[in-house]
Amino acid sequence: MMSFNAVHTLTGCLLNIEANADLDGWSRPPLLLLVQDQPAPTGAHSTRRQMRAVHLPLNDTRMGRYRAGRVDLLTDLAAALDIHQPVARPTLAACVDINLIADLLADPTPELRLLAWAVCYENVLVDSGEPHEIRRVDAVDTDRRSYQITRLRDEPHPVLSIDDQLDHDDIPAIRAGLARLVQTTSRPGRSTPTTS
Repeated sequence: MMSFNAVHTLTGCLLNIEANADLDGWSRPPLLLLVQDQPAPTGAHSTRRQMRAVHLPLNDTRMGRYRAGRVDLLTDLAAALDIHQPVARPTLAACVDINLIADLLADPTPELRLLAWAVCYENVLVDSGEPHEIRRVDAVDTDRRSYQITRLRDEPHPVLSIDDQLDHDDIPAIRAGLARLVQTTSRPGRSTPTTS
């Protein structure tokens, strides 16, 4: 179970990712994010941990090969990273560097642990018949808590929502895909498939 400090730090990390995306401007390709933490190198008996969020660019033009876009990509990635599934998936490999992901998951750093998977992307929201450009950061952590950060274009601040219970029927498909990815990659004693 994640501590309050870990949840707070993860929330801050996701807000920083969205703020950096806002500084970079609009019409950027989506990002897949792997968030892990490990003991901080401050002392042998320290309980402090440091977090890292690895940005994994997605090839937006190649994602058109997936009928449901990011949702299908997340499901395919979870299946590819499952130890019982073949890794060689040409459509997936054209969209994201699966070898890099497998290497990150196989990192032998002592006590390195998965915290969350996230995706940062732009979308269109239709509200009152009017389309609005929005940026979203959706994430799911290892406790199945979901996070969503939303910013309308030209809005000065994003809106953050956190849902402690991801197990209800009306969760968005993208968060269900992230939850499957978390489940696949955070099993105790999990070995990562080879990518050669």
